[in-house]
Amino acid sequence: MSLKWGIIGTGSIAHTFAIGLKKAKKGELVAIGSRAKETAVKFGSQYGVPEEKCYATYADLLKDPSVDIVYISTPHPQHCEVAIQTVQAKKHVLVEKPFAMNEEEATRILAAAKENNVFLMEAYMYRCHPQTRKIVELIQNGAIGEVKMIRANFAFDGRPLGATSRLWRNELGGGAILDIGGYPMSFARLIAGAAINKNFANPTEIKAVGHIQPDTKVDEWTTASLSFGDKISAQLFTGIFADTDSSVTIFGSKGTITAPNLWRPDLPDMAPMKIELAEYGKKPQQVSFDLVETDLYSIEADAVADAVFQGEKECKYMTWEDSMGQIRAVDKWRKEIGLVYPSDK
Repeated sequence: MSLKWGIIGTGSIAHTFAIGLKKAKKGELVAIGSRAKETAVKFGSQYGVPEEKCYATYADLLKDPSVDIVYISTPHPQHCEVAIQTVQAKKHVLVEKPFAMNEEEATRILAAAKENNVFLMEAYMYRCHPQTRKIVELIQNGAIGEVKMIRANFAFDGRPLGATSRLWRNELGGGAILDIGGYPMSFARLIAGAAINKNFANPTEIKAVGHIQPDTKVDEWTTASLSFGDKISAQLFTGIFADTDSSVTIFGSKGTITAPNLWRPDLPDMAPMKIELAEYGKKPQQVSFDLVETDLYSIEADAVADAVFQGEKECKYMTWEDSMGQIRAVDKWRKEIGLVYPSDK
């Protein structure tokens, strides 16, 4: 069986996903939707999509009966309306993170998915990867004892992209938190949950500081301190104006687990893909894990296909309840530093 994919949006992440689909075992790209025929055809020609399946509007793609599922890779503020239109067309949906601009939008998307009885997932692709799953397994098996603190970073220097980049535009949902800060937040929630044998946990308290650029009105960098009750805390850092490492470390009562490249293990130039377990007083050791496929997005696409073919409406790696907890936590982080978008008003 092969899941027939359509892609809405033709930006850089759409290309990355399309490349992953070519390697997927259970899915194939059959249609492209853009805001102009020329753009759709140009994109589709790179991935073997015939011109008649390269649509000049999103609505035209949604009318295509050959499309089973749609990957939504539009700018963040368009996710809500496009996702709702897609599920109303009875298509399954993988929507690029962030799921929505805020909790109100996420609630609307989820209600529409339930009403139309379709699959829906927020595309935190690293959650599907064997490296992430192995870290969760280690935590659940008590490899470092009781989890005390989680530290997670994701940052890069986006200045070379220039002022025209969506990252610098408030009206396009720019800034660090929505673009990449959700990764550290979702990981902290994942590990705090694994520590108590749950799929995720939500922070009980969030405190944050950061810098919002006065002209662009987007967050250039920000740090957040999280509390998960009285036993587990987390420190998160994200920035689009700060070229720092993007590693994660989990501190436990018996030792630590570190992964230098959790978010994009398909990009070795970013950092090596490895898990290091260091029990206190002992020499650190690398932990092995099964990795048959190396393309992060291929792994995600096949995980989605597995869920759809099994008749599931959610993927176990990023459930609806998980996404709702995620958006609420991100909303609180934004509120802490005063980051506001047009969709919040």
